[in-house]
Amino acid sequence: MNPRMALATGLAGMILGGCLPAIAAQETSASPARTVDVRVHVTTGGRFLDDLSLGEFSILEDGRPQAIGSLALVRGGRVVRREGEETIPIPDERSYVLLFQAVDWDPKLVQVIDHLFTAVLKPGDTMTLVTPVKPYHLQKDALALKSKAELSKGMQDVLRKDILEGGGEYRGLVNELRRLTKAIGGNTTTFQEDMESDVTTETEGGLGLELQIDRYRQALMKMEGIRLVDESKLLAFAASLKPRPGQKTVVLFYQREYRPEISGATMNRLMGLYQDNPDIIGNLMDLFQFYKREKTFDADMVKKAFCDAGIDFHFIFMEKKNQRIFGATMREQSEDTFPGFVEIAKATGGTADSSLNPSAAFRHAADISGDYYVLSFARESGPADGGFRKFDVRVAREGCSVSYPQGYYAK
Repeated sequence: MNPRMALATGLAGMILGGCLPAIAAQETSASPARTVDVRVHVTTGGRFLDDLSLGEFSILEDGRPQAIGSLALVRGGRVVRREGEETIPIPDERSYVLLFQAVDWDPKLVQVIDHLFTAVLKPGDTMTLVTPVKPYHLQKDALALKSKAELSKGMQDVLRKDILEGGGEYRGLVNELRRLTKAIGGNTTTFQEDMESDVTTETEGGLGLELQIDRYRQALMKMEGIRLVDESKLLAFAASLKPRPGQKTVVLFYQREYRPEISGATMNRLMGLYQDNPDIIGNLMDLFQFYKREKTFDADMVKKAFCDAGIDFHFIFMEKKNQRIFGATMREQSEDTFPGFVEIAKATGGTADSSLNPSAAFRHAADISGDYYVLSFARESGPADGGFRKFDVRVAREGCSVSYPQGYYAK
């Protein structure tokens, strides 16, 4: 299976230029017409506040105060207290989608999966795992038919296998860039390993260097194609989840990436040595366009689509140690995507965490997803023009931190 095509089956694949899985829509017990529900998480000192009353909340929609008709307190995914109108239903369905954008297996992911099954998932919940190869769906009755330990072990094995398989092409490109970077710079050793035999190092003169630079450029182009974020696929993913009732939690595990680049000192030295060779100078100059990273998707559009779909999005940036290569610069590969996903997470009321310990970050995200208030108000009568309505949720009690979705499309 071509890894690049295999990666195209999920959101992780979408980040790599592929397609989204078909998330089956479910029938929902719709709330009364023109009723808006807002999920709100309130903390003080890092602790969730579960004793707030309806009268302590206020909501503005596009700057206009709204009359909150009801409050529902949800703990651990279940409604434990209500205030106001009791007729507004709060669906108790819960859907989890875990997506992994990783090319190297991290043993700490075992703890993530263990916590998912031991402390998060409950009978009746649905869960979709999207690996770098394909999506897997946990059936509703799976938790009743098999032990949590058995399900956790099975998911760990699948995730590890798919990350190693799906990341094979990417790891191969990184290794090729390492070899070519050392060859172009005239270096034969690194801090980790000796220079591997490569035909490009055996050709002497300007032609050899031209071939090396060309191969280096081709490898960069392949890597860029793999990492492309497709905005339309993100929007399609949000649309596919919108019909689902109840809580919709999406967690993206994104592993930090480093790309071997020819160091500035090496570039300057080569420009000086070959200043009379326009072909080599031109090839070296072409490399700069690959070093400049541009924003690849409109985070504002995506975050609005995620908010409108009722998605609780969490972004976990998995740090890893940088490998040092003599004569090369290890360039951060996620500076173009990291800010966008952080923005989306904050806009949906979710979390964004950068850590060497994805398990701790996931525990924090799961806690926030399980405890929240649902505030409901009747939307103003008038034309549903499809515009995006923004929320401003406030709490009368001082010292509180409030997170909530940014808004919704009035349709």
